[in-house]
Amino acid sequence: MALQQDEAYSGYATSVDKTERVIIVCNSLPLKMTHDPEGAAERGHSWHFAMDPDSIYGQTVTGILNGTSVEKVLFLGGLGSEVELFEQDAVASDIAERFNCVPVFLGAELKDKYYKGFCKQFLWPLMHYILPQSPTSAGRYNKLNWQGYLAANKRFADKVVEVLNADGDFVWVHDYHLMLLPTFLRKRYNTVRCGFFLHCPFPSSEIFRTFPNRDLVLRGLLNADVVAFHTFDYARHFLSCTTRLLGLNHKTVRGSLAIDYYGRSVSVKICPTGVNTDRLQEGVMWPESVSHRLNYRKAFRGRMVFLGIDDMDLFKGIDLRLQAYELLLSQHPEMAETMVLVQVCNPARSTGRETQELQSEVEAIVERLNATYGVTEGDGDAFGGKVVEFINRGTSLDERIALMSHADCVVVTATRDGMNLLPYEYITCRQGPRDESVGTADGFPLPRNSSLIMSEFVGCSSSLSGAFRVNPWNVEDVADAMYRAATLSGVEAEARHKKHWKYISEHTVGYWAASNISELQRATELDGKAPKCYGLGFGLNFRVVTLDPEFRRLDNMQCSLEYSQSTRRVLLLDYDGTLVQAATYDQPPSPELLDTIQTLANDPMNAMVCIVSGRCKGTLAKWFSDAVPNVALLAEHGYWYKGPAWGSNPDWACLATVGTEENIARWRGIVLPILEQYQDSTDGSYIRDKKTSVVWDYRDADPDFGAWQAKELMDHLESVLVNDPVDVLWGSCHVEIKPQGIGKSTAVEMFLGPAADTHLRGGLAAGKVDFILAVGDDRSDEEMFQAVDQWVGNPESAVKAALSCARPGSEPQKGKKKRGHDHLAVYCSTVGQKPSGADYYLEDHDDVVALLGALVTQAPASGSATP
Repeated sequence: MALQQDEAYSGYATSVDKTERVIIVCNSLPLKMTHDPEGAAERGHSWHFAMDPDSIYGQTVTGILNGTSVEKVLFLGGLGSEVELFEQDAVASDIAERFNCVPVFLGAELKDKYYKGFCKQFLWPLMHYILPQSPTSAGRYNKLNWQGYLAANKRFADKVVEVLNADGDFVWVHDYHLMLLPTFLRKRYNTVRCGFFLHCPFPSSEIFRTFPNRDLVLRGLLNADVVAFHTFDYARHFLSCTTRLLGLNHKTVRGSLAIDYYGRSVSVKICPTGVNTDRLQEGVMWPESVSHRLNYRKAFRGRMVFLGIDDMDLFKGIDLRLQAYELLLSQHPEMAETMVLVQVCNPARSTGRETQELQSEVEAIVERLNATYGVTEGDGDAFGGKVVEFINRGTSLDERIALMSHADCVVVTATRDGMNLLPYEYITCRQGPRDESVGTADGFPLPRNSSLIMSEFVGCSSSLSGAFRVNPWNVEDVADAMYRAATLSGVEAEARHKKHWKYISEHTVGYWAASNISELQRATELDGKAPKCYGLGFGLNFRVVTLDPEFRRLDNMQCSLEYSQSTRRVLLLDYDGTLVQAATYDQPPSPELLDTIQTLANDPMNAMVCIVSGRCKGTLAKWFSDAVPNVALLAEHGYWYKGPAWGSNPDWACLATVGTEENIARWRGIVLPILEQYQDSTDGSYIRDKKTSVVWDYRDADPDFGAWQAKELMDHLESVLVNDPVDVLWGSCHVEIKPQGIGKSTAVEMFLGPAADTHLRGGLAAGKVDFILAVGDDRSDEEMFQAVDQWVGNPESAVKAALSCARPGSEPQKGKKKRGHDHLAVYCSTVGQKPSGADYYLEDHDDVVALLGALVTQAPASGSATP
């Protein structure tokens, strides 16, 4: 395991006087490039560049600069065409100076593996729920293409590092092409401020788990500070994958979703993209658009126009749309003379046998529809009376704007799509120019109206509630929606349009960009303290552990030195997950562990060595009573206590208040039948009945379903036990029901509180405690750490120098050795690097055992004597 500290950058930038930039990293720069050999003498290269006004990345600049504190936006990405090696420096210098663009040159071979081979043939279909079944399919996973994807992401990361100012820059990574980039960046700068936005769907865990490198991609996304999606569905699938495949849980912080990943809080944001409404509203009055629109009005005069604009891709549902239209005309043949479907098909983004079959099917349906329902006499109709106008080519923006501004209804029947901005563009084009007085003569009806038929499987369907939502696989449903749209009244069409336009005009592409960058700024801002960051792991399994500045690894050498210099010690040790690995089966202590604990318990300077566990008293007695008689046992989280053999109470005693036993019997009768019901309905779960407490454990169940059932169980139990003195606690993969007021803090009070004189070896006559070690791994141990802090700062405690190290009622400074006139060492340690009330952490149970072994080794020779 690799562990390294980022020495150059110990925390996120906190300076406010440094220029803040956003580096937008995308597969393709927002540039148009054409080959221009005649310009080589002037520019030093044979290419002509211009900003692409239709690129969503270029459109973000205004929103970021106006909506955030960012002062500059830099673009970093690939170019559309290959540039010869001898021209690359000149091209890079030119576009950096004129457009703030930094190119990444991959080379033809690497780009073919990375983009065409992996991204388009494998990853793009996977993200859209298409799994290649044929063994000869080009969409099957290919290791060489994966290596190309990895190498390309590494190349992008190297280029980002060249221009990155870690003190003032935010890195905003885009889309599925670069899902490994956050890992490479965080390896170089542990505290890089990085956001990621996915523009395509994120599939359900059942689909994503088929990806051979699924865990590496998930870790890549989790190395960003903010991971953003179009819709809650996509975010939910991502959260489910992190739970099922990495065992992570998410939480809600101030209304935002977040994943705790090795001490870093990864924000999960839901923010659909928008469109550049200003450009589209200007575009409707471009001369080219006006000319196209007049032609369409003449061609389709008297007909209601339904419009579909799609790439010729498998999941766009073009064939399903045509089948639904055919069904509509078969049911209402009279509509063939009053409506027309204009289907625009841009070239497919991927190739293959399936795409060719789709194109053949679409062409066959179009031909059949026009042959069956087309009007033979066009009567001036430029399209010959066809019921389907099939435009099977790429179209310019002005032509699409003309079509959208003229169409009465847009139909989107994609079976799976990330966002699909066509409905947003259509509503904007139907709204027309900003001058609302422009009316029917210019192609815009007054008042404005529009109609939408949308698949429920596209991202924008959730934000446009006035649309006719359909299941595209149900052609009857789509045909019915077409009929309803065709017969929609003008008043209703106006109301639907007004509602949609209000949302779209407010949630533009600029709003989307500013919202994402603001979330990235919020997620990476600090409350005055820079966290400690450590790199952990090798290769793509690398992740950064972020810790509180006061939280640090327990130094065995320092601890054992303090131990050897002290004379009155209290050791409180959890069992499962601390002394042995946590498991769903019983793990008795090894002979070596028993020997270590026996040596510690026999040391006369150790006033108390206590195993503080949630296990039942019978199990602890069987494991420790005979083998280590001088150790104290606290069972069932403080319900039962058995003192050491040298003490006055070596038998089991109940620490609960009078009447607790009767209460337990009563609520157990309520709880056990409920837990049995949840056990039966949750495969892999089981019940641990400790008599005084009951645990429902779902460690071996499906993580998602188990957590879901645990939440339901918590709600159920809290409602039926509302009047009972019971605590219902949700721990790590378990729900525990125990008597109120019973906890591991009981042991701390017994050994450090006023009653310590009756429990510690030799009583207080032998002196006050000057060394405390408390180690545990889960939530139940947090109250033990908290109790230690409270009693160390209490003047009535049995702790040495308590009066001089803290004021009465105050908490000592966390993470520091408490020193007054006398020496006092306090070590509270959790197991695992995670948020905790402890001052220290140990990596795992092996580290705990190693620490105990170090204490035994450092103890003075007299420590081996038994009193």
